[in-house]
Amino acid sequence: MRIVLAIATALSLLPGAAPAPKPRVAEDIRHYWVYCIGTTTSVEMWDLAQMKVRRGSDVCVLHESTSMSGAQDWMEKNFPTHTCSCRE
Repeated sequence: MRIVLAIATALSLLPGAAPAPKPRVAEDIRHYWVYCIGTTTSVEMWDLAQMKVRRGSDVCVLHESTSMSGAQDWMEKNFPTHTCSCRE
């Protein structure tokens, strides 16, 4: 990986060359959460603190994924009726 970045950086110094690609960092990776909101499941991009502001206190996290499809698949597998409860 370092060699590829070094070559890309060197090539980007040539006149008219495109800038070197930036390596992906943890902040670049999107997260998707499966929430129980009231009694219904939902896949959202907001973290728990943002969801509590947006939807109120009756929100809990059921699952976290780095892909929307992964979160949706998990929700369908584990909550096929989309009915849930934050109380255990």
